[in-house]
Amino acid sequence: IKISQKFWFWYWRKLMNGFAPSDSQGNYKRPKGITLNSNYDINKENISIYLLVGKSCPWCHRTLLVYQIKNLFQQIKVIFLKPDIEHGEWVFDKKLKGCNRLSEFYKKIHNNNLFRATLPLLISFENDEINLLSNESSQIIELLNAIKKESIPQSNNIKNCNPEILDLIHHQINDGVYKCGFARNQGSYERASRSLFSSLKNIESQLNHNKNGWICGEELTYADIYLFPTLIRWELVYSKLFKCTEKDILDFKNIIEWRLKFFEFPYVNETCFENEWKEDYYKALFPLNPNQIIPVLPSLKEIVNIDA
Repeated sequence: IKISQKFWFWYWRKLMNGFAPSDSQGNYKRPKGITLNSNYDINKENISIYLLVGKSCPWCHRTLLVYQIKNLFQQIKVIFLKPDIEHGEWVFDKKLKGCNRLSEFYKKIHNNNLFRATLPLLISFENDEINLLSNESSQIIELLNAIKKESIPQSNNIKNCNPEILDLIHHQINDGVYKCGFARNQGSYERASRSLFSSLKNIESQLNHNKNGWICGEELTYADIYLFPTLIRWELVYSKLFKCTEKDILDFKNIIEWRLKFFEFPYVNETCFENEWKEDYYKALFPLNPNQIIPVLPSLKEIVNIDA
């Protein structure tokens, strides 16, 4: 038994290194993406812009939220890719520029030095040339939000906010659930859990202080866009599969109210694909769920409304 345990632990670490890199202390580290020169003009004429996303990816979810809320259907073409769980990569329903797989597409646009071919991906076609604009979700949502479009309702404008709040949400909550799930040892897991729930407590206090419904006041900001993809997956995925269990999410009353408000915001529910979330997380992340059993769970609407 001891020999089997040692072999399994060694093999588990090899698998985890493929899914999620870590530092020398066993803490998960998200690879950096490709970002674009900040002076790029997203509104210049004679270009076709495409947003490549996967339905299960929370970083893609950020970009879809901006796309839907800003009603960018005429300006942006969205292409959904599907996960190839067996090979651990994204594939196209229909070939794009002769490519079946995202990894092939990255090679075609001469980006071979990446840890992996990731989504979301914002590209443009200009003079029949493919340009990779960004595969970093934080920059993509800013690019999408900068698109000029007539007749956007004032309520659908997404405002900027305190960068410290964005940094907290991005590194301690968005990445934080992954730091819990992909921790290599007990110490790294407990550090990640403490940081995650401390940050949630911070957001809970922020919502309690401003009393205006959104994280940074009366208007929708990037902070809301950052936080929603993580919090809407919480009960279905993160609390169970990633062991985010230090405190019940229902104890964060203000966050739960905020989540329901956001879920009921126009077009937001169209960005939520609960079946794909469960299928991909519980089957694709083999080191976290070797038997690939998907737990029986309430529907997303039941979860959101029950929590309210």
